[in-house]
Amino acid sequence: MALKKYTSGFTLVEMAIVLIIMGFIIGAFVTPLTVQVEQSHIAEARKDLAEIKEALLGYAAVNGTLPCPDTNGDGIVDGCLNTNATATTGGNLPWSTLGVKSKDPWGQAYQYRVNNAFTTTFNLSTVGSGAGIIKICTDSTCAATESSNVPLIVFSYGKNGAIQPPISLDEQENANLDGIFVNHDFVQDGFDDVLMWISINVLMNRMVTVGKLP
Repeated sequence: MALKKYTSGFTLVEMAIVLIIMGFIIGAFVTPLTVQVEQSHIAEARKDLAEIKEALLGYAAVNGTLPCPDTNGDGIVDGCLNTNATATTGGNLPWSTLGVKSKDPWGQAYQYRVNNAFTTTFNLSTVGSGAGIIKICTDSTCAATESSNVPLIVFSYGKNGAIQPPISLDEQENANLDGIFVNHDFVQDGFDDVLMWISINVLMNRMVTVGKLP
């Protein structure tokens, strides 16, 4: 009488279970890695902005003015329409003129907005006024102000580029180009922008230190 031969192996159910378990294991490693990469990008952006801050202060110390933005994409300063304290001009950071990075870690151009009064020779009493005020708030409602009147701001729109979902209301505020910007914790309500600004006190102190003012 012939003996039945049995073959050993996984059933479809067993293979499905194994694949599910492997998926959990891989997911456990991939998620923290994604978070680490994003944190690394944020840290790099903040480092870039710190270097940009020093470059802008250095530009002011040499020229006695702040640069206008780059509006045609070549990285070189372009002229502002006027020098009124009641107006601001925005565009790409003039990275070539300043000798700094042109793009953030997500491949987007660093953005720059300046109060026009500081793009010509200014004095210790120069401030933005009216529509020329650049203000940093803690959310889109601007219920709390972090800095009420700054000469300039440089920022990155973060991973989502501010034009791809999810876009928070706070990022929409940054995109309005109305002089109001929002700064708070990363990924709070979908917010991932990274900002740097120079206060009037910091700018004036640097100008006094190098003998440009008073």
